[in-house]
Amino acid sequence: MEATGNDAKPVVGLIGLGNLGKPMALSLLASGYRMVVNSLQKSEADDLVQRGAVWADSAADVASQVDVFITVLPGPAQVREIMIGSGGALARMKSGSTFIDMSTSSVVIANEIKALADPRGVAVMEAPVSFLAKAPIGESRTSAALQIFVGGSKELYDKYLPLFRSLGGLPDQIYYAGPNGAGYGIKVLLNLLWFIYATGTAEVLALSSKLGIDLRLLQKALCASPTQSNFLQYDINSVFEVGNYDDGFTLDLVCKDIQLGLELGERTGVDIAVSRLVEELHQRALQKYGPKSGEMSVVKLYEEAAGAPFRTP
Repeated sequence: MEATGNDAKPVVGLIGLGNLGKPMALSLLASGYRMVVNSLQKSEADDLVQRGAVWADSAADVASQVDVFITVLPGPAQVREIMIGSGGALARMKSGSTFIDMSTSSVVIANEIKALADPRGVAVMEAPVSFLAKAPIGESRTSAALQIFVGGSKELYDKYLPLFRSLGGLPDQIYYAGPNGAGYGIKVLLNLLWFIYATGTAEVLALSSKLGIDLRLLQKALCASPTQSNFLQYDINSVFEVGNYDDGFTLDLVCKDIQLGLELGERTGVDIAVSRLVEELHQRALQKYGPKSGEMSVVKLYEEAAGAPFRTP
């Protein structure tokens, strides 16, 4: 499978068809891209194959057939393993092709991959994503309505901007962050602040519950004040309404992302005391509720402190 003609869309390979990768793959197919895919479970690709995607039995087999090779994986260890570990994908990529990592990952691993990719004539970019915040938990992950933070050369950003749009990037939310590593930096900081919001909001809700203040009244007042956040206005509603802590993104991944944030603190020499406390509370939730509990499980800690779940009519 090869792209033909100067104006042809590149053939795209995508590894990882979970809650992040699947909506992006569907969006690409709907935009007319030819795709080769692989994931942990072949069943994850059934609907994509029905829409014209080609299944490959390994990441390396995907890499050998495509012009653009995209990974959407849990974290740095998995990206490294697929690309330059036992997955062997980089070794099968064609000269002139491009590797784009859309995971929440680390520039340290990216630099290791880039050092091996450059002599092979393979370009390396990162483009981690965030689903549109202004949607209920769950609904926001059924379609690709994305913020995308692109790190790499400006030339490559311009070249692949149509691809990022077809992946689901919103027109005004595809950011050129800067050279390799800048995209990862923005995504890690975004996640870190979201986890800080989650923890702080849960603490305030626990106090409100103990004081007998109506939670919806408090939410309305806070959202009209300088304390407003997307977390307070949108994300917490799934807890209020149905006790859904969003297991579409699991607590083990939250803790991984917080660790990436702590690593940024170490690299920059900034004392990130708030982030360390947030990490401690999430680790406590991890031990109590398990790695596959929802990303807002830290809220449960505060519900227990309040002596009642945060539910509203």
